[in-house]
Amino acid sequence: MDRSRLAVVIPCHNEAATLRGVVEGARAFGHVLVVDDRSTDTSREVATAAGAEVIAAAVPGYDGALTTGLKAARDRGFDYVATIDADGEHDPAVLARVAEAFDAGAPLVCGIRPSPQRFAEHVAAVLGRLRFGVSDLFCGMKGYAAPVLDAWMASGAPLTVNMAPAVMWRKANGRFAQVRVTGERRTGQPRFGRAVAANLALLRALRAAWGLPAAEARP
Repeated sequence: MDRSRLAVVIPCHNEAATLRGVVEGARAFGHVLVVDDRSTDTSREVATAAGAEVIAAAVPGYDGALTTGLKAARDRGFDYVATIDADGEHDPAVLARVAEAFDAGAPLVCGIRPSPQRFAEHVAAVLGRLRFGVSDLFCGMKGYAAPVLDAWMASGAPLTVNMAPAVMWRKANGRFAQVRVTGERRTGQPRFGRAVAANLALLRALRAAWGLPAAEARP
């Protein structure tokens, strides 16, 4: 794939320790957009020095940062957008397999981590496989071709922990592919908090995703 057609969106909140390697690895595959979510460390400077375009999240939080990045990528005319985390959990080298799946005609690419980390993620894995054939709905590494993103944006639906475009596309029986994701297990502060609160938040997000409409644009 011509790297000029792919944008890599990286949401970032205080990830200066790992961000350089993620950005430098991702730049081999496309234009890197780091979306800064109110970082108080040197994340913005690290991302810029590593060659990323840095923009500010229009709305705070993980989904707010990703939504800002996805819309910015489409506004800039990119045909394909991949999302990866800034903490090293997703090895940027996996983007090669995402690009290969796009080249093979898959408009949606979903990552599969070695193992879900929370109870809610195990639940999502089982239900996602049964309903949509998607093995790891909560995986933050996903790839979207323009029709998938455009259908989601036209609906006005919230991103729902980066699940909405994939769920809506699969509800319309849209074609997709899955890739195995390698990387470093997150050791810092969990994005959604700890234990019971985190599981409840993710289960609420999963319930919201289940109620989303099918994508209007058919593959």
